[in-house]
Amino acid sequence: MRTLTRALAVCAAAVLLALGLGTGSGAEAARADVSDFSYDRWSVRYLIEADESGRAVAHVTETLTARFPDFDQNRGLVRGLPIDYEGSSTDPRDFSVRDESGAPVPFEVEREDGFVAVLTGDDGYVRGVHTYVIEYTLSDVILARDDGTADEFYWDLTDFEHAQPIDAFSAEIVFSPELAERLNGDARCYSGPAESTGECGIARDGGAFRASVRGLAPSEGVTVAIGLQPGSVVQPPKRLPNPALDVLPLVVGGAALATSGIGAVLTARMIGRRRVARGIVVAQYDVPAELPPLIAAPVVGVSRSVVPAEIVHLAVSGAIRIEEGEQKRGLFGTREGRPVLRVVDPSLARDDLDARAMRAIFPSTEPGTAFELPEESESFAQSMSGLAAAGAEEAAARGYFTRERSGAARVLGLVSLGIVAVLAVLLVLTFLLRPFSASPVICIIAGVIALVLAVASISKHRVHTPLGAERREYLEGVKLFIGVAEEERLGVLQSYSGAERGQDGTVDVIRLYEKLLPYAMLFGLEKEWGRVLAVKYREQPGYAPLWYPGVAAHGIGDLGSTISSFTSSLQSSVSYSSSSSGGSGGGGFSGGGGGGGFSGGR
Repeated sequence: MRTLTRALAVCAAAVLLALGLGTGSGAEAARADVSDFSYDRWSVRYLIEADESGRAVAHVTETLTARFPDFDQNRGLVRGLPIDYEGSSTDPRDFSVRDESGAPVPFEVEREDGFVAVLTGDDGYVRGVHTYVIEYTLSDVILARDDGTADEFYWDLTDFEHAQPIDAFSAEIVFSPELAERLNGDARCYSGPAESTGECGIARDGGAFRASVRGLAPSEGVTVAIGLQPGSVVQPPKRLPNPALDVLPLVVGGAALATSGIGAVLTARMIGRRRVARGIVVAQYDVPAELPPLIAAPVVGVSRSVVPAEIVHLAVSGAIRIEEGEQKRGLFGTREGRPVLRVVDPSLARDDLDARAMRAIFPSTEPGTAFELPEESESFAQSMSGLAAAGAEEAAARGYFTRERSGAARVLGLVSLGIVAVLAVLLVLTFLLRPFSASPVICIIAGVIALVLAVASISKHRVHTPLGAERREYLEGVKLFIGVAEEERLGVLQSYSGAERGQDGTVDVIRLYEKLLPYAMLFGLEKEWGRVLAVKYREQPGYAPLWYPGVAAHGIGDLGSTISSFTSSLQSSVSYSSSSSGGSGGGGFSGGGGGGGFSGGR
């Protein structure tokens, strides 16, 4: 027995042939394709009435006159009908097939993939002109409009998948006397390809409507929309409002969002409170040795330029020196060389993390060892990424962080998880009973968001300890010092007896400002702080920064831009990763109603 799958494949093959995608010669392909025929005429008659329960029933008669080739190619027709219409089954049934004289025609009915298919004929071939009169019954063919202004018979009278031309089409839609009294006078006919708004003529005679179209090309069809007064027929249960399945999931989804959202807010507030020690930020001119940039970055909550700041920190501390790389020749001339780092005095990398950074960067920490920053090196980038991660781990090990959860947020998170579980059950029921409802999509989005927030609410989070909060406020004081006017900075320095001073007893401002440069980089203020440093360098003629001798070559006045450029160069080295490219590569219209389906030869 031929299956519906084969029928669908036949229709698909016809479309491919129509597009010129078939293989072999045109004549041979045409003789081999069972969809290579035409329709002399396609006419339909719908008798629509209400059953004893008030629901719409259509008794359909389709008369299809097919012209087959004069050789053994076809055994009959295939006519497929969709089973569901707007969330409810039309229950296609009571099939019969006869010829133009009324003699019965053998046929089979198969159901598969949401369609019911009538396959006419038997194992014998048919040639020439043959007429098939197919009768069947459908339920719930009249739909209540969403705006409540009308009921509507909005139906595709032909399918839009046929690969054959139709020379002439006609339709008659007859409403029972009871329904004819409920007609509101609105009627439209649309013809052409799917979603076409081109109209065809439709005439009314009492409770009957007639339409005709001369010539339909392959994949063109006819759709009618006939209006009735609201409430003319009873809608099936699946189309009627169901608070338990339409509204309740939305309410439950909203409750899940609300509880999980409050839990997330409580969690965020807990994290925020743990960042505060005294709540007072005082300008600070120096950073303790135990807060190198690798530690300071997680404590203050920044992630930009962590490794570049650590490298500059090593340089201004005297452990290493930053040098200009040699210019390199290429096909398009010379270009600037990559920065070179050179070990000067590893003993000045006093913090354990500073020493670890030295070992991660240089092949050896012997004085004089040089390392050119690579332009493209995944291994170097991964090593530097591990160095930044080590800083975050060490910050916790030194007592600046711990992991805690909010008790109230945990309770709300657990409640939200329970609500999400209830929502999941409701969604399953909604999908089974109301597959065309829009509420499941909204509820799925709400449920996913609620689930994420609930998990965040019940989880432990990394928070500052009292010591960590104190250190964070100290670093915020450093940021404040960097950002204030120079007069205020000098006032701060003069007020502290512990400020680093020169042999004459005055504050060694340049030395202090150089040590703050790595922290300015963490705060994104390297350009501004570079300009401040440039002013101080110019105030001491002949001064050359030993940590970066190349500054003098670029010009002290351009120090801010030089440092910013150097930071960008460092950042590109420590964040490099290789990648591969990829690609992804009336208001009505024909084909917008129920019915339709598919048709073809067999």
